[in-house]
Amino acid sequence: MQHVVDSPIAETDSRPRRSFMVRAAAVVFGGIVAVFPFAAGWGVLFDPLRRRTTRRGDAAAAGDGKFVRIGPLDLVPADGIPRQFALTADVADAWTRTAAQRIGSAFLSRTDSAGGAEVAAFSSTCPHLGCAVDYDAAAGEFRCPCHASAFAKDGAKLFGPSLRGLDPLPVKLVDNHGRQEIWVEFERFRSGVAERVPIG
Repeated sequence: MQHVVDSPIAETDSRPRRSFMVRAAAVVFGGIVAVFPFAAGWGVLFDPLRRRTTRRGDAAAAGDGKFVRIGPLDLVPADGIPRQFALTADVADAWTRTAAQRIGSAFLSRTDSAGGAEVAAFSSTCPHLGCAVDYDAAAGEFRCPCHASAFAKDGAKLFGPSLRGLDPLPVKLVDNHGRQEIWVEFERFRSGVAERVPIG
């Protein structure tokens, strides 16, 4: 009869080790899965900070992204009388992007000479406190209905509490396949001060 002698080396149980590995793998994969919603949320949260307002139309044609397309030169008659035009741009506001939104307006006037067409543009915002000015064709001047400031056709202050004249806006005439187009650089200026200070 044989006697079985117990081995001095104890057998190891692999079950606890396997259980630890399974738990560790679950924690690692769970962590990876949990990171994705945070990463997506981070991107959504900070996406508006990366967006910029873009001007409508082909800005490359005007050579500068700050310019807004008004339309063909024929829109403004060559009689020197200012006419109001809406300025539109594609606007990103928080998490939404909206096309062709009105961002302001400008008065444009055109005079033709031997050298060609000349277009002048003025912001329709009164420099006093930001009201919208109107052009009185009978009087031949701009008038602010809020505080009775008045401005000449060239934008110079005539009377009233405004500390400066109307704010001129740069104009470009751009050739688009043989047809001239008017582009205006829209800019806002600080109101209530004598200096012309852009505010973006």
